[in-house]
Amino acid sequence: MKKIIFLTDTPATYMFLGSYRIWINDLCAYLNACSINSEIKNVTEFSITENNSDIIICGKNDAHLSPIIKNHFPNKLVGIINPVANGDTHGADFAIAGSIEEKCSLSFYDNVVLFPLIEKMYQAKHDYKTHTDTGTIRIAYHGNSVHLNRFSGGLDKALERLNKDFDIELVLLCPSVSQWVYGKPNIKKIRHKTWQLDSIKQDILNCDIGIVPNISVLSPPIDANPEIGTYDTDYILRFKNKSNAGRSFVFHQLGIPVVSDLTPSNFHILGNPENGFIANNEESWYKSLYILMNAENRQKIADSAKKEFDRLYNPLEWAQKFYQKLESILQR
Repeated sequence: MKKIIFLTDTPATYMFLGSYRIWINDLCAYLNACSINSEIKNVTEFSITENNSDIIICGKNDAHLSPIIKNHFPNKLVGIINPVANGDTHGADFAIAGSIEEKCSLSFYDNVVLFPLIEKMYQAKHDYKTHTDTGTIRIAYHGNSVHLNRFSGGLDKALERLNKDFDIELVLLCPSVSQWVYGKPNIKKIRHKTWQLDSIKQDILNCDIGIVPNISVLSPPIDANPEIGTYDTDYILRFKNKSNAGRSFVFHQLGIPVVSDLTPSNFHILGNPENGFIANNEESWYKSLYILMNAENRQKIADSAKKEFDRLYNPLEWAQKFYQKLESILQR
């Protein structure tokens, strides 16, 4: 059995950093749960000349260390977590990606190893929503503040329509709302609460529906030519190469039904309408959210999505596949 060291300059207390929390703290724990010898070391306690590891994985902010390590240990496997897709491999043998979108963008690496954003902090079976038809229906957004601007793809107008007939509250669980420039819905209740590690789980459980806007919908003139298969009804979409299903996963894990946009990774679960919904304009956002105004529908869809999430994203199975991939690279 090969030994893996996760090398990082991030203090162990910085669990609010997603890249550290998921691909170092959680992944290391999953590997050890599979009896795969793994350890987290801070760069201050790591010896560049002496260590007993076979695989060294550099944290997201530590890619600059990979060529130094590889130079000292040419026979060790050196990897980088979630790197920038700028064509520079930093001399690493492999990169870790969190989604198919990101994996494709990092294909200039000889090896790209996929490990989805399966968060350990949301895995407890007792942390699960029971839906009722009483009180205000709280619609939750969580994540990076900049994605609030993606409400402008029709989600804002859908919320305004729902607000006329239902008692809804939009709950924003993110660092701030100062970057929200486009797509603010004109509804009665919008509440912002700062994303905090010690409260985010309960904050989400206090809500009823999860929304995951991410894509920018572009609408410049389309050069339509049916003879070559282009039409004026074609989609023109923009999304980050690092787009992933992580924000949806959290809702699935906690029993909150999800409406997401057309971000590819979300189709793995939400491609089945029994598990939730995909939307891309005002009408599709509105119709999806309208169905979820009913508690029985919310519970049924959330339960179905959770069952599928557990089937497709068992973290120990993914950790074993991750290790097997690394072993296969070593054997080449």
